[in-house]
Amino acid sequence: MGHTTSKIPTGRFVWFEYVSKEAQKAQGFFGELFNWSTQNVPMPQGAYTMIAVGSDTIGGYLATPDGAPPQAHWLTHLQVADAKATSAKVTAAGGRVLKEAFKIGDHGTMAVIADPLGGAFALWQPSKVEASDWKGQASHFVWNELVTPDVDKSLAFYKTIGGFDEVESMAMPDGAYHVLKTDGKPRCGIMKTPSPGVPQVWVPYVQVANTDQTVAKAQKLGASIKMAGEDVPNVGRIAVLTDPLGAPLGLLQPASQR
Repeated sequence: MGHTTSKIPTGRFVWFEYVSKEAQKAQGFFGELFNWSTQNVPMPQGAYTMIAVGSDTIGGYLATPDGAPPQAHWLTHLQVADAKATSAKVTAAGGRVLKEAFKIGDHGTMAVIADPLGGAFALWQPSKVEASDWKGQASHFVWNELVTPDVDKSLAFYKTIGGFDEVESMAMPDGAYHVLKTDGKPRCGIMKTPSPGVPQVWVPYVQVANTDQTVAKAQKLGASIKMAGEDVPNVGRIAVLTDPLGAPLGLLQPASQR
């Protein structure tokens, strides 16, 4: 087994699950906003609804499981070579294993984790090596951002368990922004919570052709805007919304496409 697991590229987010009690409502909203469609896949635990962009699947819709936070949220999946071994690392580094590693058919092995500050995410060990990467296309996920009250503690934890081999810190108007990289490529960002009382949370970003138009459309569809369009030098125009069920999500119109 040893020689195959080492080929699973770690330190990258590969799947995003929308966890809620109202899948139909969420699917309607995201279908309108991003033109996402759904694809039902039979699974040992029952049918699973995937999020599809054209012929690509990028995530799924999940009914809120027992013990999970009742409010709608995105559960981001960090790819690892060994979900069980990484779970042990998580506990040693001050996090908690919310759901022990379990097999999902012949697709792979998954565990659900809370970091030391309570931010939930999943570990994903695919059965076959997938060279997953940000796609760089509209309606696909393009970034993942951890909003945290304690940057140093979060950086230490994710560097320990995540397979990230480099951190680049950049000065921003609201404080430093830390970019975690693997293989020289940016994979996610960690930033200080902009206002007190905001819980530790991973906020995925979806690539869009026009941030301002998408924000206007999202508002019409019942979203609330947490941060209207803002230019980030060399990155692009970003915005953050919460969808009608209350889960935060970012938008990015890359600088290269303006």
